[in-house]
Amino acid sequence: MVRPVHRFVVTALILAVALVPMSPARAASGHQVGTWTAASDRLPTAIGDQTVRMVVRTSIGGSGLRIRLSNVFGRTSVTFQSVYLGLQAYGAELMGKTNRPVTFNGKKSIRLKPGQAVWSDPVVKKISPRQSVVVSLYVPAYLPQVTGHDRAYTTTFLSDPGNHARAEAADKFTYTSTQWYFLDRVAVTTAKSVRSVVAVGDSLTDGAGQELDANRRWTDYLNHRIGALPAAKRVAVLNAGIAGNRVLQTGVGPSTLSRFNRDVLSQPGVKTVVLFCGINDISKGELSSARPLIEAYKKMIKMAHARKLRILGGTLTPFAGYQSWTPEREAIRQQVNRWIRTSRAFDGVLDFDKALRDPGTPDQLRASYDHGDHLHLSDSGRRKLAYTVPLKQIL
Repeated sequence: MVRPVHRFVVTALILAVALVPMSPARAASGHQVGTWTAASDRLPTAIGDQTVRMVVRTSIGGSGLRIRLSNVFGRTSVTFQSVYLGLQAYGAELMGKTNRPVTFNGKKSIRLKPGQAVWSDPVVKKISPRQSVVVSLYVPAYLPQVTGHDRAYTTTFLSDPGNHARAEAADKFTYTSTQWYFLDRVAVTTAKSVRSVVAVGDSLTDGAGQELDANRRWTDYLNHRIGALPAAKRVAVLNAGIAGNRVLQTGVGPSTLSRFNRDVLSQPGVKTVVLFCGINDISKGELSSARPLIEAYKKMIKMAHARKLRILGGTLTPFAGYQSWTPEREAIRQQVNRWIRTSRAFDGVLDFDKALRDPGTPDQLRASYDHGDHLHLSDSGRRKLAYTVPLKQIL
């Protein structure tokens, strides 16, 4: 059984929207777009005879909301005996009369073999942008490892033994975690003109440095910017970052190159990709030149273009002062950034390096953008990333 790793955190009260079952035929007639995602890996987390209650935030609204459950990294089959979706009041407490059963091809339970993922039937009649929805899963069998996302920077609630997925009260959820389990996508039905932008990267995209439940990833700030636009111009913003991820090597999560198709290109409704990763490949000291990273970028650009998607390249931000920085690694970072800026291989360049570097010492982050370790970003730094993105390039 999962034991508490973080203290209870109270979240803000939210406005209710209607949650009612919706016919699959009606939902299928619309345009499906991802409104939330989390890139998955195999987690050494044990769960059994326990209900997992997770909070995720939509980026756009719509109807016909579906969730996707994944056992892609599982080594044994997993059964979800009971799945519910509701709206958060605070913590693990749900708003009254919002919790609704989720079905899969009309059935209330679903069994996934290793390597499988499944979309649910549509559940929500209408959901708002930036809505905190709560997915509760009862897992009856003991699992020593699960498919999930390690650093959610969001509180997940875990119950005492038993099936408590239907309960709207919080009293049975006595443990907490900061991981998401099994849930990797949420999609809505919306106008055909609405698409999504998917940001793929490492901890700088995943959200390192933010407070728990703060929703202050740079993609969250970008979503707030987009939310101020007229409804007809809005796009969904999906975060496919994995803290510690590398482009070329599997380590903390599958390599960016190996997961690019699954976590990015296969997202429903994707139009634009933001590729912002590579600093871990450099900082670990295993590269002697920029060439391997550049070749990997070329492969991902080719994959995106084969799907007729737009792909933007983010320059790598400074890390001088970080424990693994050396002049040789800095030279590789500069080579990579020069190629991103000048090769014209990407459909557009997001010069994150220029936006965040210290003008007087350009191999370092500006102090106000530095979380403290000279690599990860403060709230101001993550916000600056979001405001560096020209909206015309992603709309």
